[in-house]
Amino acid sequence: LMPIMNLGQISSYATLMAGGRADWSTSEASFWVNTAYFEVASRIGMQPLESLGVSSTTSGENKISLPPDFHQTIALTMYVGSGSTDSTSNTTTTYALIQRDSRFLDSQNLNGTGEAVVAGIPEYYQLYSTWFELFPSPNSAYSLQLRYFAKPQTLINSTDTLTLDERWHQAVLFRSVALLEASRNNPEGEAVAQNRYLSYMGSTPTDRALKQLDRTGMTMSYKRRHD
Repeated sequence: LMPIMNLGQISSYATLMAGGRADWSTSEASFWVNTAYFEVASRIGMQPLESLGVSSTTSGENKISLPPDFHQTIALTMYVGSGSTDSTSNTTTTYALIQRDSRFLDSQNLNGTGEAVVAGIPEYYQLYSTWFELFPSPNSAYSLQLRYFAKPQTLINSTDTLTLDERWHQAVLFRSVALLEASRNNPEGEAVAQNRYLSYMGSTPTDRALKQLDRTGMTMSYKRRHD
């Protein structure tokens, strides 16, 4: 098993691996460890950082604020219940919204007569600034569920532990060493530490890869080429 390390341990081991210099203060070493922590967490999409956000739409309003700890989208789902103005059944209908970019949404005819526009049930969304925008604008109150990766919390106390599986604690350590070396303009030491970090990252499976070990329901189709 890989060791579980806290902020104080990673800072201590990283400065030792970076030559054991004594000119890094505790606050500076903590800064570089937190920088490495955020970088590793962003690259691997760890399960402990997977979160859920629940909200609801308002008729005519297409902007929904993102959670304060939002980092990356996993999926956005909308639920149209039997009490909604556009529902004609007694069951809840689920819509998996499709992510689009600004160019696509800004080019849509907001005053058009297409089925989606008339129905007032959003089909698409885009991330923008501190919110996401829905298209077409909802004409009723619909429930939304946002699956997303949360930002890791900053480590402050020396006893604070990373919110990552322990197999990634060593990756944070190795990346911290590279950042410490760079902070003292030591390109040779930085290169060695960065290669160590990249080698470790490349040989360690992510949570996403581990999830795919169960192949049930996972298929691949091939298109026949027509000459």
